[in-house]
Amino acid sequence: MKKEDKKVEAETVCEAQEGEVSEAEESTVDLGIDRANMSDTEYISALEMKLGQSIAELGSCKAVAMRLQADFDNYRKRNTALADSMKTWGQTVVIEKMLVVLDNCELARKYLQDEAALTGFNMMEKQILDALEGFGLKAVDADGVDFDAKLMTAVERVKCEDKQGKVVEVLAKGYTLNGKLLRPASVKVGYWE
Repeated sequence: MKKEDKKVEAETVCEAQEGEVSEAEESTVDLGIDRANMSDTEYISALEMKLGQSIAELGSCKAVAMRLQADFDNYRKRNTALADSMKTWGQTVVIEKMLVVLDNCELARKYLQDEAALTGFNMMEKQILDALEGFGLKAVDADGVDFDAKLMTAVERVKCEDKQGKVVEVLAKGYTLNGKLLRPASVKVGYWE
């Protein structure tokens, strides 16, 4: 490298350093510190005070940012939970309406005389039940079992020595949806004096 090139490079570095000094001076103006009327010790103390304030402000900003992030996470979780509960509620409403259709199928079966029609009717009812079971619907097993007030409603008592405390007849099927009771079974319960 020639002397002239070195000289130009040195001048460029000096100009860049002068630019940095002027930027530093501008930043001290932004800090509100009057360097001209201060000794070195006073200036350092003022800078330390400003640094401490900046560090405290940074900590405060970090705390606010963390709170906002936590609030947003909680908001997202609440909305996800709300969406899930609304989906479940919607499914429950539709399934409850379909239970009325299944009850009417039970009643209609009694009036069908034609074997072919009864077979087609049973296939259609099975398709409906299979579709509803896909959403978690299960029939409450009540016929001939001990009466369970958690899953059944006793509509009538029937005098019967050998079925005391047991379900004698199921009047309307009960159903659970995903393990929760959707509708209790209406039953006749046997008793003996």
